[in-house]
Amino acid sequence: MIPVANTFVSEEDARAVYETVKSGWLSKGKRVAEFEENFSTYTGEKNSITANNGTTALHAVLAALGIKSKDEVLVPTLTFISSANAVLYQNAKPVLVECDPKTFNANAGHFEKKISKKTRAIICVDMNGLPADYGPILELGEKYSIPVIADSAESLGSTYKNKKIGSIAPVHVFSFYPNKNITTGEGGMITTCDDELAEKIRVLINQGQRGRYNHEELGYNYRMNDIQASLGVSQLKQIDKIVSEKQKIADNYFEMFQGKKNVFTPFIPDYATQHAWYMYTLTVDPKKRDKIVQGLAKEGIETRQSFPPIHMQKYYVRQFGYKESDLPVSAKTWRSLINIPIWVGLKKEQQEFIVEKIVGLA
Repeated sequence: MIPVANTFVSEEDARAVYETVKSGWLSKGKRVAEFEENFSTYTGEKNSITANNGTTALHAVLAALGIKSKDEVLVPTLTFISSANAVLYQNAKPVLVECDPKTFNANAGHFEKKISKKTRAIICVDMNGLPADYGPILELGEKYSIPVIADSAESLGSTYKNKKIGSIAPVHVFSFYPNKNITTGEGGMITTCDDELAEKIRVLINQGQRGRYNHEELGYNYRMNDIQASLGVSQLKQIDKIVSEKQKIADNYFEMFQGKKNVFTPFIPDYATQHAWYMYTLTVDPKKRDKIVQGLAKEGIETRQSFPPIHMQKYYVRQFGYKESDLPVSAKTWRSLINIPIWVGLKKEQQEFIVEKIVGLA
């Protein structure tokens, strides 16, 4: 089986974890502080705050911003479900928006159509590692005085107009799940230039404490521990190498698929000066998509059919009465998508085999 993703963990990473375990200090401590400091250095952002996963990181941001019942938060429908679920954790309403069928990201126009008097935040998502077009989205936020939250769970290592993701929007949220560009097993990170917001988030993540056992807020146990952070510290040293290796694999795919019929490679807009390549996503005939996936599985090639739009998920249909036709562009786009293998260590011969089988099935 050629997996669609494969965690890259070096011997140095394993030693870093071992040394932390051996030290006897396993909860949040100096390795967490080191990881946060190094992450700020890498992204160029002032504040970095760890969390135990990307979903809790996003929830902590929404809570710190004061999102509450009857508020509305704009969220792309074409994303992983936690982008919208975190809004529900605050008893607010996620208002789902369409995507661009070329980039798979929501743009400023999509968001502006859904702004109402109840809109209190915009969550933009960097799908598959491709940065959203931040300039117009941030201008939109300023125009309506609505905070913009960047769900950058998939885009660590990417750049927007040559600036690293993590320091573009007022606040970014990252995930370190094992299939991401760096991993801490589970884990998340928040970056922000806003010192006041950063302090609120730190308090909420740590049981609402300001000082030991001094609980001023209803907080959460969303802390990262030193075992996770030691892996993160080690992995972060290799992020540029990881993205570079994945870029070479992506370049091979672009070359191999060139001139092939019925298979369309990812669109890269000019503003995206570096794609993070969380996933390499093909667009195919929607009538053939599932058959292609099944055929590849028989050949030992694992794929993903991307994230089903949130408005088509059973819970959201049941709770909000969504129909597929409510956001038709995203529904149609999703039915054409296939994520194919891209990970550090994938051999060119494996890529050639994958491309051959896809072209034959398409």
